Amino acid sequence: MKKILVPTDFSNISKSAIRFAIQFASQTPCELLFYHVNKTTIRKTQPYQDQKDYKNTPVENKLRKFILSIYKTTKKETGKVEFIVENQAHADKAIIDYAKKYNADFICINSSGPGIFNQLIGTTASKLMTTSPVPVLVVPYNYRRKPINLLLYSSDITRIGVELQSVKKFAALFNSDIAVYHYNELLDKGDFKKDFNKIAQNYQSDKVSFNFKKLNIEFSLLDHLQVDIRKLKPAIIVMFTKQNRDWFERHFLSSKTKEFGFDSSTPILVFRK
Repeated sequence: MKKILVPTDFSNISKSAIRFAIQFASQTPCELLFYHVNKTTIRKTQPYQDQKDYKNTPVENKLRKFILSIYKTTKKETGKVEFIVENQAHADKAIIDYAKKYNADFICINSSGPGIFNQLIGTTASKLMTTSPVPVLVVPYNYRRKPINLLLYSSDITRIGVELQSVKKFAALFNSDIAVYHYNELLDKGDFKKDFNKIAQNYQSDKVSFNFKKLNIEFSLLDHLQVDIRKLKPAIIVMFTKQNRDWFERHFLSSKTKEFGFDSSTPILVFRK
């Protein structure tokens, strides 16, 4: 059974990641660990289903009520969940440490507001994307629940054999289709198109399709993705990062991306290369 760590600060914006995690759990068996960093040291609570007679602290009660109120709006069963409150100075480090210690398979966190990547600078989500060894699901503030049935995997093709296996394992949780998208400014040069088609033949299947697109170097990767996201309407976008600030800034915070924004309502799953 997969474990998903879902941090929350009780804000309305954080509800998007919680709704996504609830949708995730409704489609495949998993345990949801709802997590809050507090100023006062508080021990980890017991699983929700065992807490009928458990005396809780005010912050634990607040966390439980906050989460259960969101469950009520989704009309989904709570299933296996835990509520955790910890005292830590740095939220991003606390989240990673907890995820590693309790073997979470994914961290699910919200972006900070409109313009999913333009608003990530300095946020907990951006720090997790560039440092977490655990895959991170970043959920836009305006996410609306929908079945997870199609993934858009943005690939640079260099490690397609290894990366695609990880994407397929994730997709198998929901029996989702995978649309692989690769953008390259040399698509129409020399034998590149022929080489790309050979890759597609080697890896495509009934559940996996390939799409090769010409890259306009005046625009960022996200600018190109935004066009195809609007057409394809995937449930999740999948990316692999080198997890350093240069990579993050080059692909997510280019001048064009800052200018036009990236307001997709689609969650993004970030794997570590």
